[in-house]
Amino acid sequence: MNNQDRIILGILAVLISLMCWIIATKPIKEGLDIQGGIQLVVEAQDVPQKIVDNKVIEEAITVNPQVMQAALAVVRQRVDGLGVAEPLIQLKGEKQIIVQLPGIKDPQEAVKLVGETAKLDFRRQDPKDPTKWVETGVYGKMLKDARANLRGSNDWIIEFEFNNEGAQKFGTLTTELIGQPLGIFLDDKLVSAPRVNSPITGGSGIIEGGFTAEDAKKLAIQLKAGQLPVPLEMVQNSTVGPTLGREAVDKSFMAGVAGIVLVLVFMVWFYRVPGVVANIALFLYIGLNLAIFKLIPITLTVPGIAGFILSVGMAVDANVLIFERTKEELRNGKSIFNAVESGFQRAFSSIFDSNATTLISCGVLYYFGTGLIRGFAVTLAIGVVVSMFTAITVTRTLMRLVSRMKGMRNPKMYGVKPVKRTA
Repeated sequence: MNNQDRIILGILAVLISLMCWIIATKPIKEGLDIQGGIQLVVEAQDVPQKIVDNKVIEEAITVNPQVMQAALAVVRQRVDGLGVAEPLIQLKGEKQIIVQLPGIKDPQEAVKLVGETAKLDFRRQDPKDPTKWVETGVYGKMLKDARANLRGSNDWIIEFEFNNEGAQKFGTLTTELIGQPLGIFLDDKLVSAPRVNSPITGGSGIIEGGFTAEDAKKLAIQLKAGQLPVPLEMVQNSTVGPTLGREAVDKSFMAGVAGIVLVLVFMVWFYRVPGVVANIALFLYIGLNLAIFKLIPITLTVPGIAGFILSVGMAVDANVLIFERTKEELRNGKSIFNAVESGFQRAFSSIFDSNATTLISCGVLYYFGTGLIRGFAVTLAIGVVVSMFTAITVTRTLMRLVSRMKGMRNPKMYGVKPVKRTA
């Protein structure tokens, strides 16, 4: 064993130890189709111009890419507030947003939180008719922060703080309304109408409304995340049960086990000693993939499992190319060691080219695909990269060690009939 082989084996020992630790300690993320959850598709709607008393209170908004990016950011912040593990939030077409929430326990509340505009605004009574409220131009989109807080023993309120523009407008408004009520409206519904006793110039205040702890916290999430620039209309709401997902996983697992067992048997039967080496590398390949899935972490979906199973066959394919080249060299009369070295050198370009084209395909699938398609592309791409490592490094090192052993120099042990050695 030369120094290069010793170094590689040392690195592999450290890598295997780290791999085992990650597998034993890190959980694996499960996607929507495995653990269940909901998928929502919402569509943005144009906002018409709003005029009150011949004054433009709100400008018209036409849905465009910039508006959709803003809406996407608001939806993402709201979902983050739910604490959902590995949600998928992305644009679909020009006006729609897909939201996948794995493991969500309350679908209806999630739908409400994602899709509602949570429009907060402050109004004053109409001097001509105190039963009517007039918009003042102070809106929730001017908020900088909002948080739920407990006042007293069981009185939940929402504390809010304006940005500079909102603080200035709110200070001017409360100065004008001393001794009068200030209407706080949420989604055009009056939730509180406190009387203004003094100007509020600090840019902060509270919302009262007899909220429960849960309602206060969810409202704070909506307000803090910002007001949606345009209303979102729900166009699809589908629920995936965990039972269906678990059944798909079980079937995929059985298919994977069957495929791996057949591959192991084929490699030993057809390639003898190199087949055993390839199987050892294959087990390391499977472990490395699982460790990477847990470490990144990758959200595992049923198509993702399919991508991984496909990559197992591709990992062995690299070994097949190497071993076939090795057998050709043995038939030409080369020694075991020289045949192994030549086999790796001759097969490398073919392995590199085939894996490169597969990675290009994975990149295209990931860029143009959505959701589950991306999961397939990611797991397949990781599998291709790891297979390159195990084939070029692990298999080659083990084959070099085996070829130096005195009892492993018979060509029959490599699936080749003995021939006269010429080199």
